[in-house]
Amino acid sequence: MPMQPDMQPTPTIRFHRIYPAAIPPMRADKAALGLMPTMAYRHCEAMRMASSFGWYAFPAEEVCLRWNGSDVFVKEDGHWQPLVRSELPGFADYWNTHAPEDLVDLSPPFLTRLQLPGLVQVWTGLLCSTAPGWSVLVRPPSNMRGSFLYSPYEGIVETDRYRPCPLFMNIQLVATDVDIVLPKTVPLLQVQPLLRETYDERAHTSQEVDGLDVQEDGQPALSPEEWQAYRRTIRVETGGQPAEAGHYAADSRKRGKSGD
Repeated sequence: MPMQPDMQPTPTIRFHRIYPAAIPPMRADKAALGLMPTMAYRHCEAMRMASSFGWYAFPAEEVCLRWNGSDVFVKEDGHWQPLVRSELPGFADYWNTHAPEDLVDLSPPFLTRLQLPGLVQVWTGLLCSTAPGWSVLVRPPSNMRGSFLYSPYEGIVETDRYRPCPLFMNIQLVATDVDIVLPKTVPLLQVQPLLRETYDERAHTSQEVDGLDVQEDGQPALSPEEWQAYRRTIRVETGGQPAEAGHYAADSRKRGKSGD
């Protein structure tokens, strides 16, 4: 059934900012917030598309952590405290004012120390839901150099079935006896929508072909049609010389403008 002119398409993903002071999600940037090299931005459409796929989410507040190899500490009001669970300022009262009676005192924590040594869960202040059949990949921001002080984990969450889901990231503290700061204004993670069929077992079928020789079944490793397609891929021109760099980016951008 065609969509009527005044109807809006159903959003793939829905963010709910339940901590009022949290930074709203930001559509991911093709230039990786200006951190991508200029040459890559101009000519590498693959990097541009990866960088712009999804949304950035930020820590709900600035975080300052320390790890001594065994215990995790968080800096609150200028003092270091052993971390078990840390709450956002004023959020518990705000939550209790608006939450159903059975959810009073069950607000999402800002920071949670997990069971493995140095593992901390950091919340963005957001809840996340997706349309039926869609999940989200939660990962570090694409094409941005990460910190050497901690290592983030990636995860795929079925946010159409488990929704609304607190949007958080688990990080493994690596450096010991130094301040590990997560600024509120620097993206903590990138959220990318995924159709479930793109990562289920049906999507993991593959075929392997070894070498360029004739195969055991008598078939060529690459058919004449595949060799011709390869020529088009690398843009071999008359005389056997490859085309100038950047044709992939130019073709991709033309298709994007035409909606193809």
